[in-house]
Amino acid sequence: MGNVHEDPLSELGLRLRTLRAQRGLQVNGLTNRSMLGRTTVSQALGGKVVPSEATLVALAQALSTEPRPLLELRQDAVQGRGQERQLRRRQPSTGPHAAGHQARGDARERPGRLVRELRDPFDLEVQWAIDVSGGDDSDPLPVYVEREHDALLRETVLGALEGRSALVTLIGGSSTGKTRACWEAVQLLPDEWRLWHPIAPSHTDAVLAGLAKVGAHTVLWLNEVQHYLLTSDPAVGERVAAGLRELLRTPERGPVLALATAHPEDWARLTAASPPRDDYPHARALLTGSSVRVRIPDQFICDHAALEEAAQADPRVAEASAVAIEGRLTQYLAGVPALLERVGLASRMARCLLIAAVQLRRLGHGPMLPLHGLEATAASLTPDHIWNEHARPGWLESALEYLSAPCRGVPGPLSPVQPRPGTPPADQPLYQLSGHLFGIGRYELRHDCPPAAFWAAALQHAYTDEDRQALATSAYERGRVCLSASVSDGRDLFGLYDRGSSYVLGQEADRARAENAVATISEQRASGQLQRNAVLAYFYQRQEAHHLDQLGEHEQAAAIWRELADQGHPDAFVHVGRYHLEFGRRTPAERWFRQGAEAGDDDAMQDLVFLVAEDGLFDEAAEWTERIARPAESGDIYAYSRLAYCSKRAGNLTQAKIYFRKAIDAGLVDCYQELIELHLEEGDIEGACRLYAEAIEAGETSAPMMRAEEQREHAKADELAFTALDRGRTVEPLRLLLLHRLQQPDTVTLGTALGRAAIDAGEAFIVNAVASELSADGHNRAVEALQRIFDEVDESVGQ
Repeated sequence: MGNVHEDPLSELGLRLRTLRAQRGLQVNGLTNRSMLGRTTVSQALGGKVVPSEATLVALAQALSTEPRPLLELRQDAVQGRGQERQLRRRQPSTGPHAAGHQARGDARERPGRLVRELRDPFDLEVQWAIDVSGGDDSDPLPVYVEREHDALLRETVLGALEGRSALVTLIGGSSTGKTRACWEAVQLLPDEWRLWHPIAPSHTDAVLAGLAKVGAHTVLWLNEVQHYLLTSDPAVGERVAAGLRELLRTPERGPVLALATAHPEDWARLTAASPPRDDYPHARALLTGSSVRVRIPDQFICDHAALEEAAQADPRVAEASAVAIEGRLTQYLAGVPALLERVGLASRMARCLLIAAVQLRRLGHGPMLPLHGLEATAASLTPDHIWNEHARPGWLESALEYLSAPCRGVPGPLSPVQPRPGTPPADQPLYQLSGHLFGIGRYELRHDCPPAAFWAAALQHAYTDEDRQALATSAYERGRVCLSASVSDGRDLFGLYDRGSSYVLGQEADRARAENAVATISEQRASGQLQRNAVLAYFYQRQEAHHLDQLGEHEQAAAIWRELADQGHPDAFVHVGRYHLEFGRRTPAERWFRQGAEAGDDDAMQDLVFLVAEDGLFDEAAEWTERIARPAESGDIYAYSRLAYCSKRAGNLTQAKIYFRKAIDAGLVDCYQELIELHLEEGDIEGACRLYAEAIEAGETSAPMMRAEEQREHAKADELAFTALDRGRTVEPLRLLLLHRLQQPDTVTLGTALGRAAIDAGEAFIVNAVASELSADGHNRAVEALQRIFDEVDESVGQ
């Protein structure tokens, strides 16, 4: 990866976030493991506040890593902050005009090219158009016809010219005109503006290496934004997103204009906030905060007179407007019908080569597909009878010649990649899959998991280490743990499940571990080791209190938490409050929660919300909830739904509706059904029906799915569960259906089949979470059945 100069504190935050991602932990999971407060953990991960030594020791143990490197970074951060304050005292302040003057003086070092030097739209990934005249006398691009989104783009560009930085994301399917619209918008900019298209050596490497040098009057060209934000290691994409957020909100570095494009599926995944994972909070905040987003429909909707005028001026537009089916004019101009015809007439081996390309891209490989990887994976996917009959000598050359030939002037289905000037030549030819064919193929194959031979070939011939890691991540998400470990030096990258045990260890083993831990801490205290090290003493006090709670020694545990609270540790207040609440002492519990909340601890705030909502103090509950959620800063947006449920139980249906709606708008589409039920209870049938349609469009299909299941229409229920998954917004219907089936003795077989399908679709985490719930409720037969599924898929790769 490219190195960016970071201060030690930022590096410490990045190190912690990377470790968290490698262990597959969310903030809540890391909070539970470390027994720290959520606020404390979030601040440490954020890299903005210097954490205490005790916090780092606790996090290091929770992350199974050596604390010394983290403590050294902390020491560097403390020293660096002191030097920075001294430097600021010595230097006179400079205003935004001085900053802008310096940026202009350093223009030669800034990334990008001047707008007036841009001549080739295809270098910026604008698609070629069909050729109707032999290609000799026509302009490279068809006459442009403006649509509704162009007005919004123009308004944003004018805002940038007036000094307002902005991000615009155009969301639409392949070949709908997203990139061309951005190209036209750039033509409105003055000559002194620059355009930066970061792609080499990789999209993320380029951004991280050059983002700090971006100055005012720069366009960031982020075509296919998923290449920058959806990374195999979410911490890398989050680092890019955080850097872009910081750039856009720093006035002295602007104005800058970021132009991004995204497919609906990728947009949904980046902006979703559904459990069990929330890997992209910075990306979600970047794309849905104050940025502008525009959806471009598949159909070409424009002023009819403008289209007629363009058709008279350009024969390509004339042909497209006359022949295009269902108004898909831009797709026709991009040669999509010609591409589909080429694929339909392809040989068996050429089709296998295309399927291999789609599978590689769908499972995480970047757009540059190496020849050897295509050949090996195509061979792995070809059935024996087709291989024996059609894989004659020279089949690869013949298939590539057919697939790479232009289709009416546009690149073929699998086109060769021309090396850019200044980049080192590849050791083998590289090919790029048509974007439209990739969009079709990844949808049709979305639930398919290739055989073991494919994974082995794909990992062996991956073009870059980033491609290899992305493929390993996909393998892991599909339960292929052995395969993923072979790429990661035997490490369990995400902690999906322990191969040496079942999903949940027995209570006896938990009690034995707790007893051993308490005994060990007592020995260390008796030896005097803890008295000599204040940091370790604090850390082991927390551990001791936690294990005493596990053993049922609540009074002793509470005494330790009270001592820590007296020492000023905010997260200790919530533990003392919960102790009082457990024994029915509500008044002292509220007092402790309030102290913790006022000290800034999110968990104390949340427990206080529950209590004040029960007392009918809904305004105060709402104030604390907004502090917890902080949606623009990737806070705990689940606080919205928790207050909504509290309000519903207390009978305040008006506030319940408000906060279920806020939860939905923040990304928690699972709350649709609750909101629908409230409208039905109030007799608002029209509003409920409107919400029902909105919920299904967003992917929340729980209600129709469970109706189908109750009517024993199991195939339809399966389809609705995966529809929600395909929309990228929620996994709740799939989790609900799995849980329901595996709890019923007569549908366990159906449930295990659904579990296997979910694993193959990349949702092993969901199956694992369901197994944990079933184990806690004593459904041992179902848990064993799911364990066998994981063993089968893993062993099929390990053989």
